Amino acid sequence: MIIYNQQWLDNLRIVKKLRDDYEDGYISKDEFLAVKQHYPVGFYLPKIVGVIGFFILTLFALTLSIALLSLIAAGGNFADTPYWTLFLCIGCYACLEGMTKANHYFHSGIDNALLYYTAGLANTTAFWIAGFFENELSGLLPAFTILTLIYLYLTLRFADLLMAAGTCVCFFCAVYFTWAKLGEFGMATMPFIMMLAVAVVCYLLNLLNKKSIAINYLNCIAAGRLVAITTLYLAGNYFVVNKLNNLLKNLDDSHTQVQLGWLFWLWTMIFPLALLATAIKIKDRLLLRMGMALSVAAVFTFRYYYHLLPVEVMLTIGGVVLLLLAYTIIQYLKRPKKGITYAETSKANWDKLNVEGFIIGQTMGHSRQTPAKSQSPFGGGTGGGGGSSDSF
Repeated sequence: MIIYNQQWLDNLRIVKKLRDDYEDGYISKDEFLAVKQHYPVGFYLPKIVGVIGFFILTLFALTLSIALLSLIAAGGNFADTPYWTLFLCIGCYACLEGMTKANHYFHSGIDNALLYYTAGLANTTAFWIAGFFENELSGLLPAFTILTLIYLYLTLRFADLLMAAGTCVCFFCAVYFTWAKLGEFGMATMPFIMMLAVAVVCYLLNLLNKKSIAINYLNCIAAGRLVAITTLYLAGNYFVVNKLNNLLKNLDDSHTQVQLGWLFWLWTMIFPLALLATAIKIKDRLLLRMGMALSVAAVFTFRYYYHLLPVEVMLTIGGVVLLLLAYTIIQYLKRPKKGITYAETSKANWDKLNVEGFIIGQTMGHSRQTPAKSQSPFGGGTGGGGGSSDSF
């Protein structure tokens, strides 16, 4: 399914893994060069500056090309329909497929620009057909359903982070508009349905993350988890629920009371703390960072409804508390506690060294050894001696 050469992807993972060890001095330069020679990677991989430059230039070239084609087609009625953007989308995707295969691009900036342009044209086509630009919201459900399938295909084909995140966003939007068709009951129970949908997605992503078939999509799974966790929190955040309730009942923003408000306040405040505790327990950096970010969101939600102190005083107190908390944690974790430490540790562990040592050993072991030339001008020979060596 994936467009990239699978053998090169495997080799690229090996080279990246050992590059860190080479930069840290765990392996020699000769060993690293031997590994790179034994595990060749044929992808076009420019530096980050080149990736950004190629991305911008490709976007500029695509914009000019599409503008020129649109001007040429402006005389007919075809350009004023969503079928024109569909035609451009198919053409852009054809260029993406052809150029990626021919030039062996791998997230080099050019293929990223073509991919995002294709996705943007697909969005425009779907929303145009759904009547979104004419304020017709009834067609958004089929639009998001189609976009979910398109983004999922692009994710599986090109293993792109933004496409994976877009897949989750479109899926949750499709769930929202599906349940909203139930009317007032659907909107009243929307937070719980969204929580259920996110829980199912998180379970599937965590299950997929442990499968070997997903080795090329680990970053995509992380992007999906990021979107899912954010959606899970927002589904029960008091601010979001209150705004949704006011929209449902045609109330202004001065109305700040919702049914089961205590439950949503508990979710708003406890969920980030539970996420932090889970992250520390299972040592998950993504959950840890998400927990810290959502903790800030919880504080702002509380501040939006309850003005206990002026903003300047609240920020000053919050900054002091955070500094003291950071200093306390640093002092506490100077000695490792249950696998967590503040001190800088070696990135390599015994399991990693064993695997990488095996790779290096296999690589160096396959190098040919040139036999030493004999100093004798005569040819070789053998002879059977009485109890002596058979070399003569």
